[in-house]
Amino acid sequence: MTFLRTPKMRRLARHLLASAGLAAASFAHAGANAQETISFPARASDLSGESYWSVTEFSEGCCVIDFNVKRWTGSGWSGGSGSENKDDYDWNVPLYAPANGVIASCWRNFPENLKQGASNRHPDFPSKIFGGGNHVMIITDEGNVISMAHFKQGSIPAELCPPNSGNTVYPNTVDKEAGWRVASYIEPANRPRIVEGQYLGRVGNSGQSTGPHLHMDSRPITGTDAFGREEMGAAVRMRFRDNWGHPYLNHSTNDDPAKWYRLRGGQFGGNAACESYQSNAPECGFKFVHASPYLRRADASAGAIKGGDTLFVSGNRAVTATIGANNNLKLIGWDLIGVSSINRKGEIEAGAVKEVKLSEPANGYVLAAVRQADDLLKLIAYRVTPTGGFQRVADKTAGKISTLDVATIGGTDKKTVTAVRTQNGGMKIIVWDIQVANNGTASVVRLGEASTGAVSQIALSRAKNFNGVYAAVRDSNANLKVVPFKISTNGQTVTRGKSGTAGAIQGYLSVAPLAQGVAAGVRDSNGKLTMITWSSGSNGDIGARRSTYRGGDVGEIKLLTSPHGGSNLTSVVRDSQGKMKLIGWKVNSNGTNLRRVGSSGTGAASKISADVHSRSYPGNDPRDMILTLVRDSGGDFKLISWDTNLVNP
Repeated sequence: MTFLRTPKMRRLARHLLASAGLAAASFAHAGANAQETISFPARASDLSGESYWSVTEFSEGCCVIDFNVKRWTGSGWSGGSGSENKDDYDWNVPLYAPANGVIASCWRNFPENLKQGASNRHPDFPSKIFGGGNHVMIITDEGNVISMAHFKQGSIPAELCPPNSGNTVYPNTVDKEAGWRVASYIEPANRPRIVEGQYLGRVGNSGQSTGPHLHMDSRPITGTDAFGREEMGAAVRMRFRDNWGHPYLNHSTNDDPAKWYRLRGGQFGGNAACESYQSNAPECGFKFVHASPYLRRADASAGAIKGGDTLFVSGNRAVTATIGANNNLKLIGWDLIGVSSINRKGEIEAGAVKEVKLSEPANGYVLAAVRQADDLLKLIAYRVTPTGGFQRVADKTAGKISTLDVATIGGTDKKTVTAVRTQNGGMKIIVWDIQVANNGTASVVRLGEASTGAVSQIALSRAKNFNGVYAAVRDSNANLKVVPFKISTNGQTVTRGKSGTAGAIQGYLSVAPLAQGVAAGVRDSNGKLTMITWSSGSNGDIGARRSTYRGGDVGEIKLLTSPHGGSNLTSVVRDSQGKMKLIGWKVNSNGTNLRRVGSSGTGAASKISADVHSRSYPGNDPRDMILTLVRDSGGDFKLISWDTNLVNP
């Protein structure tokens, strides 16, 4: 008989026994996907001023990287002034999961180094504190191990770190076996599951660190080591997506904003030569990271407004409809020149209205659906001239309403659909068209319609997998319901399909189509942003509820899908501080695997509207641009264009 004489031997036997039944499942990662693409584990909206994440060190090889936050001071880049941890711009910045997976190793309660500088490391390092300090090691669903190190003490949620979920500061041992710390290793059955974009913790200065920063690498799983754990290969070049990179940003005369390029899964590594802020050597990839799918490009302003709507009528032209301080409706045409300019064109004004929404039922025409001062629904048709001006050509009035939304459906023969709350509190779906006679005379024509029960809030979008719309409503019980309506090609017949439902919501809701499903963004009963997806069929029926993701406090919500983004989503929201934020979401075409990627923020905003369109860019690189219209902190009109990067690599 063989006796297990040492603790190490006993641990070995335990791990071998634990892994014996899991070998086929847990360690089938021997063929790890070296081509895996991941999100950058931070968000641009969490940084202040002109700040970006920057690659600052490759001293441990091409593929083990230290990232810091740098801010432009007006004359140069700075990581923060002062020697205390709190003086560093990295300090306390939130970090998020770069991929779906499980946490296989972590520690959360090591104390911070006393302050910045190698001589100021904590006195218990290295006798008791791991080199990586507070850390997480994530085994991704693709079979790679992503390490993130030097987190702030206590910032990793306890439920994500079972070995150190309590108040224990030091582990019982700092023994390391193969690539894993014994005390922080988590057995497969106990590993917390995480979703891409999930909060992981905050940047700190724990372990072998001379100051706050994010240390990161990715290694493939190559098999099982001698201790029964996952065996890791050498670090590989990481492949980021959904963000933007720039080879240098020195604010000199040769600093070209056009050099921002989309990170779409290309290999990234480097060496010491890449650490210069002015370096643009090809092997360096990017020097600065804009951790968001959205890059702000151009702004335009106008006078005071009470609300409005935005509509792309082509890749280079947009129309805005606003309600001015005098309550009058005004339409303005805008041309987008390259990516850096928005030029104001013609305009036209009409009478007083309470609400306005825009659609494009025919090329060269826009239809403004308005709730007049007397609460009557009116459809006003305008011809958009080649120079960006307007001619009012027709209108049609309907009954009294208390709220409305619109969508444009169809291909070459487009139609406008309105969803309105009628005087009796029910919802009515109405199809409209602009018809132009041979002599050029235009008219607004009312086509088919359908009614439903009582609602208090309405949002509308077109569908992708059938000719029709989705109406998201807050019903008479304050619950969310998404109702599909299939519409005949001629617009005369409107057929209601099977609905999708969810729980209670406060209001502020939006809806957007997926290739084989639908998504809703709502403010739930706790005031939080909740994203919900369902599958749907070509017959118009909504099927199974697929994913739910809850975020922070929000007010207004506008949900978009973009032509080149497939089923990926953008939520344009007013956050808990009253600021506008664009949040990116990746999701499968049927609504499964919903996860959050980066985000961008801007100043105080209300009365948010947004639209998206495919645009042509130099070098045969078509992609999507988003336009947002808001009422800024001074009550004035602000139009902002955003370049996007939500295309799957």
